[in-house]
Amino acid sequence: MLSRPSSIVLILANLVPLAGVLYFDWSVFDILLLYWAESVIIGIVNVLRMATCRSDQILAGLPLKLANGQVPAELLQHLPGFNLAAFKFFVIPFFVLHYGGFCYGHLMAVIGLFSGSGLSGRISPMLAQVWQPEFWFAVIAMAVSHLFSFASNFIGRNEYRNIGLLQLMNRPYGRIVAMHIAIVFGAGLVMWLGTPLPILMILIVAKIALDLRLHESERVKLAAHD
Repeated sequence: MLSRPSSIVLILANLVPLAGVLYFDWSVFDILLLYWAESVIIGIVNVLRMATCRSDQILAGLPLKLANGQVPAELLQHLPGFNLAAFKFFVIPFFVLHYGGFCYGHLMAVIGLFSGSGLSGRISPMLAQVWQPEFWFAVIAMAVSHLFSFASNFIGRNEYRNIGLLQLMNRPYGRIVAMHIAIVFGAGLVMWLGTPLPILMILIVAKIALDLRLHESERVKLAAHD
């Protein structure tokens, strides 16, 4: 499992929050805000994936009888001049708007449930207190992990040939929802017990294990068959 360089980079990036808890007294809110920032990074990297996926796989994932992801000839007869590559310029902005709204709602939920002052206080000063240099370092580490996987796996291992544009558009949501349900449940347990340090460490380790499993599962599903 750890033979993939991207898996090792993923683990190292996810250990940074553990250092934040041990050495910088990060709270539950700090950790959840970091994982929210990672969701934004995942969306940005997904845009890169959508932009580079193979054009003849663009419509794979639609409820159509596709052969190797290509559009049936009878469908093309009703779409004269249809340019599959140009379809990206419609789908990608739609994903950015939809996913952006999803991330905004996610941020409001994190602030409302775990900031301590809810949504009644001013959000900008609240976030400014968290976004200190060490927090930026953690965000950059997360970004490096996802960009490294994009370069080494999606491009380097030709995964871009084995998934369609519409499949990519839907892919981040399931992963993020499943992961953050578990994370929010664990964070609620931390606040309820009132002994955050040990359980925060368990929460971070559990997140690493789940993240690694999802990462490896995705690699298997997108393995090149050429």
